Amino acid sequence: MMFDKGGSMKILTFIDPYLLQLYIVPFVVISVGVLAAIVTKKVRIAPVVTLVLNALYEFTKHQLFYSESPFQFTSWNLIFPTFSLFITSFIFLVKKANGGHHRK
Repeated sequence: MMFDKGGSMKILTFIDPYLLQLYIVPFVVISVGVLAAIVTKKVRIAPVVTLVLNALYEFTKHQLFYSESPFQFTSWNLIFPTFSLFITSFIFLVKKANGGHHRK
């Protein structure tokens, strides 16, 4: 059964690992980080949220599939937050440039 022992993370066994690591995980963690920054209106929230989500994903995946080996974070925990910081900074700069011309 798909949801035994590991809960909903067992669904990861049915998704191609390359597709998951190169497209799905980056899109989700970066998007949620950028969305959190937009909602809170704080640029620095994006990399923090992105880092936490990706680290949580990596730790959970490790516990489910590789628990016998020592856990080690990957370089994605530096790359994804950097991307989310750049994307969020760009969005905020564009919003600031467009919003600066409005009169009350």
